[in-house]
Amino acid sequence: MAEPPSLPYARDEGSTSQPHSAYPAYPPEAYEHHEGFLDEIEEEHIEIAAALQYWAAKRHRGKGKGKEDEDDSSTKTPWRLRSKLKTVTAGLFICLNIGVDPPDIVKTNPCAKTECWIDPTQLPSNKAIEAIGRNLHQQFETLNPKVKYKPFLDPSIEETKKQCVNMRRSAKDERVVFYYNGHGVPKPTPSGEIWVFNKNYTQYIPVSLYDLQEWLGSPCIYVWECSGAGNILNNFAKSAERRDNEARAAQAQAGHTEGLPGSPYSEALHLAACQANQILPMSPDLPADLFTCCLTSPIETALRHFVLQDPLRRNGGLNPNDPRSRITVDMVMRIPGDLKDRRTPLGELSWIFTAVTDTIAWLSFPRDVFNRLFRQDLLVAGLFRNFLLAQRIMSSYHCTPTSIPEIPSAHNHPLWHSWDLAVDACLAQLPELLDLEAARESGQSNIPPLSVYRPSTFFAQHLQAFEVWLQHGGSVPNRLAPRPKKGVPITRSPPEQLPIVLQVLLSQSHRLRALILISRFVDLGPWAVHLSLSIGIFPYVQKLLASPAVELKPVLIYIWARILAIDRTCQVDLLRDSGFTYFTQILAPYPQAGSLVIPNANEHRAMSAFILSILCRNFKPGQTACLGVQVFDSCVARLGEDDWLLKTWSLLCIAQLWADYDEAKALFLQSQRQNELLGALRSTAVEVRAAALYAFGTLLGASSAPIESESIKGGGGTGAQLGLSDVQQLEIEAGLAFACMMSVKEDASPMVRKELVVVISCVVREWRGWLVCAAWAYYEQESALSKAELGQDITKDDIVSEALNEWTSNPEKQPHEHQHNLTLLSSFKVLFETLLDLSVDPHTEVALMASTVVDYIIALLVDSAFTRVKGSAIRELLLKKKQQQRPKALSRQVSTAFSDGGGIRQSNGLHPNTSSNNQTPPPMQRSNTNQSINSNSGSGTLKRNGSVANALRSLASMTGLVVPPDSPDSVKSNNPDSDGNLQNANKITQPKIPISTGGQNIGYKSPYPDSNTHERILPDSQDLSNSQSSIGSKKTLTDNSRANLGMLRSKSAYGSATLNSSSLLSQSVGNNNVKASLVLQSLTEEDMERLHFRRSKGSEINTDLDGKFGNNGLPRLNELNLGMVAKEVKDDVLPLKSGFFDWAMEYFREPQMKAPDADEPGSTTYNEQAWKHLRNEQMVETSRAAEGYAATHVWNVDAGTLQNDSWPLQMAFHSYDPVMAVTDDTDNVCIWDWQSRRRLNKFSNQNIAGSSISSVHFINEMASSLMLTASTEGSIRIFRDYDIPNETALASTFRAVSEIHPVGHTSGVLTAWEQQKGHLLVGGDMKVVRLWDATVERHLRDIATQAGANLTAIASDEPEGNVFVAGFGDGVVRLFDKRAEDAGEVVLRTWRQHKIWIQSVHLQRGSMRELVTGSMDGEVRVWDVRKPDEPLYTIPRRDDGLMALAVHTGASVLARTTALTSHSNKQELEITGFSDPIHPIRLAKMNIPLSPTYNNPINSHRINGFMPSAASLVFHPVEMMIAAGGFDNSGTVKLFKCPTPKQAVATWEQMNGNASASAFT
Repeated sequence: MAEPPSLPYARDEGSTSQPHSAYPAYPPEAYEHHEGFLDEIEEEHIEIAAALQYWAAKRHRGKGKGKEDEDDSSTKTPWRLRSKLKTVTAGLFICLNIGVDPPDIVKTNPCAKTECWIDPTQLPSNKAIEAIGRNLHQQFETLNPKVKYKPFLDPSIEETKKQCVNMRRSAKDERVVFYYNGHGVPKPTPSGEIWVFNKNYTQYIPVSLYDLQEWLGSPCIYVWECSGAGNILNNFAKSAERRDNEARAAQAQAGHTEGLPGSPYSEALHLAACQANQILPMSPDLPADLFTCCLTSPIETALRHFVLQDPLRRNGGLNPNDPRSRITVDMVMRIPGDLKDRRTPLGELSWIFTAVTDTIAWLSFPRDVFNRLFRQDLLVAGLFRNFLLAQRIMSSYHCTPTSIPEIPSAHNHPLWHSWDLAVDACLAQLPELLDLEAARESGQSNIPPLSVYRPSTFFAQHLQAFEVWLQHGGSVPNRLAPRPKKGVPITRSPPEQLPIVLQVLLSQSHRLRALILISRFVDLGPWAVHLSLSIGIFPYVQKLLASPAVELKPVLIYIWARILAIDRTCQVDLLRDSGFTYFTQILAPYPQAGSLVIPNANEHRAMSAFILSILCRNFKPGQTACLGVQVFDSCVARLGEDDWLLKTWSLLCIAQLWADYDEAKALFLQSQRQNELLGALRSTAVEVRAAALYAFGTLLGASSAPIESESIKGGGGTGAQLGLSDVQQLEIEAGLAFACMMSVKEDASPMVRKELVVVISCVVREWRGWLVCAAWAYYEQESALSKAELGQDITKDDIVSEALNEWTSNPEKQPHEHQHNLTLLSSFKVLFETLLDLSVDPHTEVALMASTVVDYIIALLVDSAFTRVKGSAIRELLLKKKQQQRPKALSRQVSTAFSDGGGIRQSNGLHPNTSSNNQTPPPMQRSNTNQSINSNSGSGTLKRNGSVANALRSLASMTGLVVPPDSPDSVKSNNPDSDGNLQNANKITQPKIPISTGGQNIGYKSPYPDSNTHERILPDSQDLSNSQSSIGSKKTLTDNSRANLGMLRSKSAYGSATLNSSSLLSQSVGNNNVKASLVLQSLTEEDMERLHFRRSKGSEINTDLDGKFGNNGLPRLNELNLGMVAKEVKDDVLPLKSGFFDWAMEYFREPQMKAPDADEPGSTTYNEQAWKHLRNEQMVETSRAAEGYAATHVWNVDAGTLQNDSWPLQMAFHSYDPVMAVTDDTDNVCIWDWQSRRRLNKFSNQNIAGSSISSVHFINEMASSLMLTASTEGSIRIFRDYDIPNETALASTFRAVSEIHPVGHTSGVLTAWEQQKGHLLVGGDMKVVRLWDATVERHLRDIATQAGANLTAIASDEPEGNVFVAGFGDGVVRLFDKRAEDAGEVVLRTWRQHKIWIQSVHLQRGSMRELVTGSMDGEVRVWDVRKPDEPLYTIPRRDDGLMALAVHTGASVLARTTALTSHSNKQELEITGFSDPIHPIRLAKMNIPLSPTYNNPINSHRINGFMPSAASLVFHPVEMMIAAGGFDNSGTVKLFKCPTPKQAVATWEQMNGNASASAFT
């Protein structure tokens, strides 16, 4: 028994649950948890694991909706019909006048006689015409039995008018059919007039088209069965246009501008039997009304035509024994069956005919014409479908049917051959069927005739053709189609069989296979989904939701998911007839009737969750319906599954279920299931963590609408939870945000950090008073620390402690309430500090979003009553006279580069007493502000990148203040072209992670209304109480005023409203002081009042009698008190909107069944990766063969020189490509092709000013390489396309270092990358080594260094990656085991023989177990890690010390350079082979000359406080080559190699025949 067809699924290769392989294509199970996958990989060969790719998912590629799909016009045209006209009545006007021929027609003898298959000569004339009328009535009813048909036999002019008017009256605005048979009257006149009779049938009376239009009105469809019918069509359009113009003029005269009141006359439909100069065929083999027969009885007409035109019969080629030889024209009229029964021959032929004609029309007509004619009305579709048959049959008799609208002729379409084949197969059985029928009637046989009928293979054959198209042509655009202009997508060739497959859905036997093929088709992309919708698939899949067939469930779920990913308006259709319960049953955690029992059930459960989330999105009826059938419980239960996609969409379904829906939020809060959702924040899948944050965001009031939607703003927190007390609701909202922040604030994925900012923004909006208090407390403490660092005497008490003591000493509250308030304030303060950290995030979008929230808080703070507190630092800052008295800290400057996709440009201010010669770099520090800096180092350490002071200063550019060029706050241009060293730099583009849908980035939003045009008023330099500024005046700032008002830019937004009106602030500065404790109490109480208003809106009372809260919860201007908030801050800035849902929805818009090109054998990508794999293996084999040779032979062969333009600080070779990265002492990265000595690219790393790049690694070297850089401010950046100018972009970035311990000499941020495990080790001026996992993109653990000095060198044991070695500033070297959980077991070995700063450490690859260490005094030791007591070999210390030490990864070769002094004129490079550690060999010793100005780059580098590392001397990982960085002005990099015998490795271009054969020799 054959297995039933099933859907081929391929999971998203970019998901974190499935690391994806470069080559070979490792076949992980589609539904296996990724930890198990990694366990299996560890058992495989090392090279397989080394081929895993990191930071290569869709979110890292910066691609959202496919450009081709976005630009495809087919996805923009609506598939739903805007208006669906119905045909309600039809008049059949038959003018035959049997027995009297019209005067203008000369009939042949013999000639065609039958009308509606009746020979009128065989009956009396009056009975004949009645029989014809009855037959015509019955034939039309086969098209649509619901239409009211009425025949009018030989009508007079009066009756014609009367019946036409009556039809229009009864039809109202619906369509009317006017059928006209003029075989008994003259042809239409050249002016289009038709003929009827007078009452006595003595005259032919003409009827003008103008009169006919007046009687019938519009809309209408005309069928003209007469000779010369083209005359009518030629003239009708002119008459219709005249009538439409008259109607428009009448409408305009009446003052209406909306257009015609009804349907235009010009939109009438016409079907005419022939052109103006043609007469109808008169062959005696044909019916006289051949055109009508084609339109109303197409099967009989087509069969007769087939028999008459059969070439075998006409040429005598039939065998007498062939059943076909017995077939006659009359026999086909007796074909058994029913038109409505598809199991009978007649019904099956009708079904096939419908499929053929539908397909021909769909392939031949424009889409709008097809939808109008074939998808609006059943009768119109039937007539035009049969009109195609009329074209085919009548054209063979030299007659051309015409129509309005004019449609292309399809009489010779190739698909007619398929129809002929089906007819031939059916007619071959007809004699046997008729014989059986005759035998049964005579009693000679009991065999039912239909029991021996063999059904047609038409549909099976076309399903097979469709399957072939899907396999070979589905994803291939029409490459032969010309592109009219640049940017226009290549047109796709739609599959010819799509309408046929749609017809197959009517057949139960073929339905499953057809649905599977349709699902494979819609998987191709949005264009395919829209094509399917436009062809009419939606009614079918909607009705199938009521089917109990279990086998249809998986494929129906898949198709519905694809449809809703394109058009979410179908949510209304889902709600109709409770169709959505089809999906709730699938998602339910407990087995139910019709539950899925398939291998990939979780995939379909995830799709069901997605479908239900679309049903709930901004659709209250959908939310109510889902809440009523326990969708929430089902989604929460599914969070325990291992499938990342299911968990992601379960969370997103929950998010949409409770978005702006208080009842659903109440259900969650009452169920006490917060921990189950909070547990998702610890998921190993980035998408799950982001989805959990998105769900918490909508719970706390974030909008679930798309970013571009302006109608839904969000807000309102958790709504009106009347079942909770005020304090409980405050605790829950603040606590959820705090829990989210603690879980993911150091997440390595920017996507997760963006969602965290959205969550916090919800709390900031609802509890703005608490945040203002927290910001004030934070700034006061920071200001006090800053003064202490500057050596200022602080005599006054701590203003924050004093305020808190007074606040908590209020006798009106219990002690536990005061303690509760202090706890809350502490939590809000941590939230605010987290926002400050996020506002200087290395990812642009995260920083902009966090800056929006921070500036919102600062704007409120500056306008709060805290500015009236005596002794407040904010008050002092607003009133200061000198710029130098302001605490300085790192300032983030947002420039116009954001709009161009540029990175964040940052600069730092220096303390006035900081020496420019020994300044340390600005490391990041955790939120603890009580730590002091190391004063012994003579440098001011920047404690935080984002502080309140800097947020206040940076707010200037946001609020419209123009900073003068000479202002200390102005920033120099960062345009690379403005710097001589950056003339050739290529501007880096910000990574375009498609979390922002529709191509829109989530950018910065000013907290002020109309920030672009709002005039900012700056007070005079005198006391604020004397300010008289107004909006209309523009003051010229003096230097003092510029210095004083750096913190006032937020305040200045209120101009006259604040400073000229009698507001409390302008009156009180200096003479109306208030207590900080009262401000704390007022602001927090105002938050509770806002909560009361929110709760009252959700109650039944819902009253606001005094109107106090009518201003969206803000006090009126005349009610400003100590708890005032800014009057002019835009209240719709927060909460921020998230684009994560729309980004996640892209999963269902992209192909999932087709394997990626990289895994598709034969594809270009696959072949290239296969070639790379073989090339890499060959290079490694060649290298291993040369390792022994290189360890004993000279290395003094010059391999070239690279002129880097600036002093090379870090260098790194790519293992396999001829690519080398060189960084300078700022933030520039140069990419070189070292073979051709050509610079490929130069770009900026975008780290903050004053910092430098401290580590460079190439990752994913086996396939699509990325470059990882670490800079001294603690940020890690991963670049893709690093070697392509203007295409370089960030794949990801995160801050790997959060806390720096002060040291005398900093070592920067040092990293070690482990490709096999995807681990990144980060150390430096910290007490720990931080371990980051690239697979899950998060911080795994901190490994304590157990050292008293900072980490100065680190190396990992590649390729196993289980241990790593670290050197420290005190000369100690330690070997760590990452696998040990106990802190006491982490350190495996400790070496203390070195006495000074360890400059470099290195672990030999493979089983050598040799460790090489070097200290700055020049001492180099080679150890066996198994014998830690004594080194194998020691190079004694030397007077000129050690500048750099490098060791080859494979060969036993090390190199070192001497240190430099102020009197050095050369630098020694010595290369040593230690294959026999007891007897090392000097392989080369070279002098590298120095220019006289060599000390300039060193000194300028010392300003940054970063010790030069060993990376200025580096071996190639595979080749026997070394690069040494020079110290002259040009930044020379010298390359030396060991000439080893080896074979040439061909390039990919040479393998493809793009190079000469000589290149292989």
